[in-house]
Amino acid sequence: MIDIEEAQRRIDEIQSLYREWLRLLPELEAAQDEWRKAAEIIRKLDGFYSGEYNRYYTEIENGLPVSLETEGEYSIMSQDALYDAFGDHYRLSWEWMRLAVASLDPDKRSG
Repeated sequence: MIDIEEAQRRIDEIQSLYREWLRLLPELEAAQDEWRKAAEIIRKLDGFYSGEYNRYYTEIENGLPVSLETEGEYSIMSQDALYDAFGDHYRLSWEWMRLAVASLDPDKRSG
C-alpha cells in the first residue's frame, strides 16, 4: 500500500517540476526564434565573406577610404571576426543538436 504522505510529497514534487516546465516553455520557444534569427544572420555574413569580402579587402588595402570604426566589436574586415562568428555558430549548432538528440533518445535520457 502507498503511504499517503509519501504519495503527496512525490505528487507535489512532480507538480513543481511541471510548473517549472510551463515557466520555461515560452523561454525555450523564444530561444528557437532567436536561433532562427541568428542562423539567418550567419547566412548573410557567410554570403558576404564568400562573395564580396576579398574585393573589399583588396580595395581597402589599396587605399579605399572607408571607416572601419565599430561600436566596440571587431571589424568585419578582420578575417578573425567573421571566422570566429562562423566557428561559434558551428559549435553552438552541434551543442543544440546534441541536446535535442539526447532528449529524443531514450538511451540517453537521465532519470
